[in-house]
Amino acid sequence: MTSSNTVKQWQGNPRSPVACPLDRARELGIQQVLDKNGEPNGDVPDPGLTRADARMFYEVMALLRAIDERGWKLQRSGRIAFWIPICGQEALQVGATHAMDREDWIFRAHREFAPWIMRGEPLALMFAQFFGGAGDIQKGRRLPCLIGSRKIKLVSCSTQVGAYIPHGAGAGWAARLTGSDDVMLSFFGDGATSRGEFHSAMNFAGIHKPQTVFVCVNNGWAVTTPLDAQTAMPDFAAKGQSYGVPGVRVDGNDPLAMYAATKKARDGAKAEGATLIEAVTYRLGFHTSSDNPDLYRQDQECALWSEWDPLKRMRGYLERCAWWNDADEEDMNRRIADDIQAAVNAAEAMDPPDIATQFDDLYAAHDWMIEDQKSRVIADLEGDQA
Repeated sequence: MTSSNTVKQWQGNPRSPVACPLDRARELGIQQVLDKNGEPNGDVPDPGLTRADARMFYEVMALLRAIDERGWKLQRSGRIAFWIPICGQEALQVGATHAMDREDWIFRAHREFAPWIMRGEPLALMFAQFFGGAGDIQKGRRLPCLIGSRKIKLVSCSTQVGAYIPHGAGAGWAARLTGSDDVMLSFFGDGATSRGEFHSAMNFAGIHKPQTVFVCVNNGWAVTTPLDAQTAMPDFAAKGQSYGVPGVRVDGNDPLAMYAATKKARDGAKAEGATLIEAVTYRLGFHTSSDNPDLYRQDQECALWSEWDPLKRMRGYLERCAWWNDADEEDMNRRIADDIQAAVNAAEAMDPPDIATQFDDLYAAHDWMIEDQKSRVIADLEGDQA
């Protein structure tokens, strides 16, 4: 018989809902362009995107959400091994990516698919990574979602939270030392600010002024740990300021505000050094496919943030400008569904990578030990198949 204490432990102890800070953005110093309905009523001027760019923002955000929905279903049906949901965090990555030059390097965390799409890598290659197919640029070696591509200057993150923050700082310093105009964009989550790598990178950035824009994606939860359980600071931007790195808080569900803030930081990086942008957003879905958010938060909290849904806001803005209508929406949704299905079909049809490729890219040239290990593994596998 199950005791009541055991049942309570299994059910978890979700906290009471916390108010959405975007409702008090001006009071809390969170920069906004758009209100929750997509009207430009914030404290930051409309950056004045062209019609084509504004529509592109919305279409990429819609594609990201559709990819997320399909990836979740693929994982739950056992067709891919793992998934990291991105629902609700589309705006910040689209706005920030568009603010960078094409030659700038982007150091992604776990949820930033926008650079892949906006810099032109095919969807089929993205899904090849999810499936671990032979067409995967990373040869099936990484968890699904940990994509990267040297071709488009997108650096894949590691699963060790925060380990990649100093990489963005170091690359930005290298750009300064060599006189390059390139600027680095480095994404990381709020949980990473509790890691030593974050503090080392901020201290380094305050001293050496690397050409780096740091984006702390504050989505409210470090897996199961809420903000007030990991820091006593009222905001994360202040952590950069304590190291001499200018910090700003931005509505991460407002693509126009994220674009404006990142563009300003990017344009000033060569002369002034790094900036830390805190993108205030929320993870509406699970942390990963191994998570159960019902154990630590209530649905009412997600409902509060859903009022600030970035897709709803961007569509409202487009409609206000007479740049979008229902026919556009239907056409976009049809194209997205067709493109994703084609990518899934192509990726799922791929053979798995040749087992021998796991020994590639380790060294410039293999020594006898690597060759011996390779031959032993192949022989063992061939024996198992015999």
